[in-house]
Amino acid sequence: MPDIQRMIGKEVEVIANGMAYRGVLIEVSDADVHIRTSMQWVSLPVSSVSAIKPVGETARGLEREGVLPQGKGSV
Repeated sequence: MPDIQRMIGKEVEVIANGMAYRGVLIEVSDADVHIRTSMQWVSLPVSSVSAIKPVGETARGLEREGVLPQGKGSV
């Protein structure tokens, strides 16, 4: 898992409240995660964020938890 501080300034995908947000990670505080998307700035409460990952990284952790389908042909 990459260090969150190393992801600042890079494109990330943030999963919060079942939604995926994609943009440049600007700041992570004790209360909020701030990203800049192509259309606007987004601030998400830390308590609602379940994952922050660099764009292009696979979602293997979520697959193991049974959240995402595994492999081809899964439902």
